[in-house]
Amino acid sequence: MITFSLLKSEILDLLFPPICAKCQKEGKFLCNLCEKSLIRVPPKCFGCGKLSPGTRRIPQGRTCLSCRDKTYIYAFISPFLYREEPVRELIHNLKYMRVYAISNVLAKLLYTYMQYFTILFPKNSVIIPMPLHSRRERTRGFNQSLLIAKSLADTLDIPICSGVLRRTINTKPQIEFRAAERRQNIIGAFSVTLPEKIKNKTVILLDDVKTTGSTLEEAARVLKDAGAKKIWAITIAH
Repeated sequence: MITFSLLKSEILDLLFPPICAKCQKEGKFLCNLCEKSLIRVPPKCFGCGKLSPGTRRIPQGRTCLSCRDKTYIYAFISPFLYREEPVRELIHNLKYMRVYAISNVLAKLLYTYMQYFTILFPKNSVIIPMPLHSRRERTRGFNQSLLIAKSLADTLDIPICSGVLRRTINTKPQIEFRAAERRQNIIGAFSVTLPEKIKNKTVILLDDVKTTGSTLEEAARVLKDAGAKKIWAITIAH
């Protein structure tokens, strides 16, 4: 369903042409030259952050042996560092300036990264965007992770299950807490509806940014407990 804020944003996009987040040139939210100049981070372990190049049998981004007993995340993909200004600017403009068309740009960056590192998903995969609590989504008017997920799902031809994972507790923003407190803040915040849609399937859990990973970890735990086979975590930046 198209909300008034989404319709309003689409009209504004037509009236005001996109400007590159890095060089300020008109025409695209990220021009071709600036896109090529972005520094892409090779796939890393979700737990310890060590590079995880993979092998013929093990996918790139696979959680390392030392961390596998400490996380529900099977593999982690996150192309950029959040401190890289054009990427941070794109995410900020999508989330807070409501420039919805940027979701397509971010999905394209993810897809290009996956192609470069030959990252493939099993046939039984589904994409699940990180949900917002209904109150927060009403305030914002949209869920940025859902917009990115829809665009990526179309490109990968993988089904999206946007209503399976729900945010049942409207927790305080994680940025308000120190790293050690974030895990406690998010415990019990998610639930799974229609678990049959993810049973024995590979879930691609998509969010815009990973900070400490506590939110992704808790969501992965709930999905795994509901019957998901493997959980991949994908973010634009970390």
